[in-house]
Amino acid sequence: MSDAARRDADEFEGHSHSWFSWRELSAVDWNASCTDGPSRHWVRRWSRAHEGSLAPDGLAALPDELYDSAAAKFGEGNIAPSRWPADGELQLGNEVYRPVVPAYRDLVPADGPWQPVWNVMGTLAELHGEDNVRLVVWFGG
Repeated sequence: MSDAARRDADEFEGHSHSWFSWRELSAVDWNASCTDGPSRHWVRRWSRAHEGSLAPDGLAALPDELYDSAAAKFGEGNIAPSRWPADGELQLGNEVYRPVVPAYRDLVPADGPWQPVWNVMGTLAELHGEDNVRLVVWFGG
């Protein structure tokens, strides 16, 4: 890790430092599931479109307002989406939440805000080699 990244991580009081080489990142099957079953924390959100039909609206954390609804509908020990029935869903306003088995692309979309990072890393890997370019990560809190 560079001195600047190490200093930033220490000042941020980050934890769980790790890194990935470009070789590792470029070999990821982004369509593969990143969990063995439905996620404990993530759900697929659907929004009511025209005439009441549902349209996918991405991945989301289950809103806090729905935990009581989940307990009432699926049982007190089943508030996490991973414990819902496969066809389980909850509604909040015009949005419907369903359990999901997320793929890596759901959590880190290749064409979203990470695209500039992948572009720079790919260019640097061409210049310096796939094992010499790393993405350093850590978590806060």
